[in-house]
Amino acid sequence: MSTSAKALLLSAGLALALPCGGALADDSVANLDAGGLVLGKNDQIELRAEDVFLSTRQIRVAYRFYNKGDKDLPLAVSFALPDIAGEQDLAVAIPGAGSANFLNFQTKVNGQQAEAALEQHAFFTPDGGQETEITDLLKGLNVPLMPFGDATAAAIRQLGAEDRAKLTGAGYASIEGDSVTPLWTLRSTFTRQQVFPARKEVLLQHSFTPSVGTASGVYFDKANLTGESLAQYQKKYCTNDGFLRAADLLTKRIAEAKAKGGEMPGDLKAQQTYFGYAIAKDSLGPIGRFDLTIDKAFPDNLVSFCADGAQKMSSTRYELKKMNYTPDRNIDVLILDKHAVK
Repeated sequence: MSTSAKALLLSAGLALALPCGGALADDSVANLDAGGLVLGKNDQIELRAEDVFLSTRQIRVAYRFYNKGDKDLPLAVSFALPDIAGEQDLAVAIPGAGSANFLNFQTKVNGQQAEAALEQHAFFTPDGGQETEITDLLKGLNVPLMPFGDATAAAIRQLGAEDRAKLTGAGYASIEGDSVTPLWTLRSTFTRQQVFPARKEVLLQHSFTPSVGTASGVYFDKANLTGESLAQYQKKYCTNDGFLRAADLLTKRIAEAKAKGGEMPGDLKAQQTYFGYAIAKDSLGPIGRFDLTIDKAFPDNLVSFCADGAQKMSSTRYELKKMNYTPDRNIDVLILDKHAVK
């Protein structure tokens, strides 16, 4: 197994990451971490509780805010979706690539559906150069801001030679034959103006579809997962001895089945899946009560994540409970999924 890791830091609190080690197969797909609520600056609002539910199907977060002041306080509440950067050789898991709201982000306030405005901007940064916003240029050319997908590629192909040169000449896009690669970065933020009544609590809920990365195959045998690769998995996912023993056994069973040939047993059609949630660290202050639930979907899936004190509550669910909690890292979840490949 190669010890190289391919990871790109995208922006504060948001990351695009591939598996920690191993040669990347052509069908490996990177994930995008989302999360991190931001409030306008204030000293009246306290975060009394945050409940986080993480699974490969949905992420749900409930915040309970309390305005300890004597006056109602209107504030901007923002939630940044992951930055999406166009790349020449990188596949990214985007649940709804054809939609501006590509993670199907939803908001509720006190249990009622609420509207939030989506702002999107496109930026390009040349190697060693300064960032330039190209939102108006793309809109003027009727090119979608999403730097992935058939619609964006088709729109660029349909441009006349002069308009196409506005993108290729500046390095905003690469065209080689029928291949079109946008090279800009899309930034998306949902913002809502929220009034926090004096001496009252407000329940703010978010839900969205996570970007789930995958890597074909499972390569966790002890002979190969060593050195830097092992250290990276341990740092990012806190893979302990129990997880590694079970993963080693699974890897060996898969190798033995492949050597025999024929149809692979269903429980050995496993792959790595991984996703993350970026917890807001600074703007909200300590969290009065923090509850985290992680669901691995199936009892026989193997899961690993960093959450000191987490307890297994059922055959698929793990919980972490903290009081007066100040997060010091994002939550990254690794699952060896025996049910992802049909």
